[in-house]
Amino acid sequence: MAEILTNNAMFSSFMIVLIVFALGDIVGKITKGKLSGMMVVMLLFLVGFLTKLIPADIIDQGGLTALSKLAIAMVLFNMGTTLNVKQLIEEWRTVLMAALCMLASCLVMLLVSPIIGFDTMLVGMPVINGAAMATSLMASAAAEKGLATAAALCAVIYSVQKFVGAPIASAMGIRYGKKLLKAYRENPAQFKKQETGNGASAKVSFADKHKEWYSANVMMALVAAGSWVAHILGDLTPINYSIWALLLGVVCAASGLVPTKPLQKSNSYGLMMVAVFGSIIPSLAKVSLSDLGTMAFQTIVLFIAALIGVALVGWVLPTWKLVGDKDLAVGIGVEQFLGFPSNVVICREVGDAVGETPEEKAFIEDTLNVPYVVGGITVITVLSTMLAGFVINML
Repeated sequence: MAEILTNNAMFSSFMIVLIVFALGDIVGKITKGKLSGMMVVMLLFLVGFLTKLIPADIIDQGGLTALSKLAIAMVLFNMGTTLNVKQLIEEWRTVLMAALCMLASCLVMLLVSPIIGFDTMLVGMPVINGAAMATSLMASAAAEKGLATAAALCAVIYSVQKFVGAPIASAMGIRYGKKLLKAYRENPAQFKKQETGNGASAKVSFADKHKEWYSANVMMALVAAGSWVAHILGDLTPINYSIWALLLGVVCAASGLVPTKPLQKSNSYGLMMVAVFGSIIPSLAKVSLSDLGTMAFQTIVLFIAALIGVALVGWVLPTWKLVGDKDLAVGIGVEQFLGFPSNVVICREVGDAVGETPEEKAFIEDTLNVPYVVGGITVITVLSTMLAGFVINML
């Protein structure tokens, strides 16, 4: 039996990794997102590593180490294809508010760096402002520099950030929603969406027009080509490949030559995301019980600093006037801890909590969706990835 398991070590390891991810998804589904599935995944791996129930090199044994190096640029290119540049331009006030909140958070984190260490602050900064991709980039970079605890800190921050952002985004959304509802009841006509009436249809891209040619293999090849170019440009310029991958995805999708979300349409996105986390999980294997207290302290300090930055821009300083309301400004600011689909779920919950009729609930949800989603896209998808690409060279 032992010989059979040894001969099939790669398949056994790969299966165990996927089972852990599946358990995270199941818990997230059962709790309706109130308990982060990814937090469950990270916790299971951490406990498994500490108790020796899971081998420290399970990611490598499962064949995910090499794949993770390919997947990061591919997922970033894929993310770039989802960006709606036109919407970001139209919602420039929201974009600027989100960017200012992120900048203020980073500056306050810089001020507390003597408490937790400069490298720790650099590693944690993009992760707090970002999501899986920023976490993967920084964890890999920290591990390569020999900063084992800082690399593991990335996983810890990513696991708990939604617990920090969700209550604040929800509370601010409810406060803002009540103001919206009052104005809506006083004069519903001012909120009615204007009909375009011109009958013009959206321009069909080349990829959509000829989608029969875009098979799963073709789309994967396009993503791989874009990722390859990003790595080449990263070697030729001082700009990290991650930034190039994101920008190339934006350009290729805008040109119409590459469809939006090619990894999803080729049914390969799930595996790619598992591979991306393959660059984060190994750092947890290097954590000892004595490190947990230190990482908890560093995580708390970083989140407090980030929240102070959001409060300054969204509440204390007159910058909140960009979006016309302090509650909305803070809600947009904490989107750096959330992102899709958490922000969409919160908007729906706010609509249900504040509105009394189906029309009122839909109105509040739809009105809040735009600034929350755009704020998340601005920071998590764009700026955090660029910040990660920048600070990697400073480690």
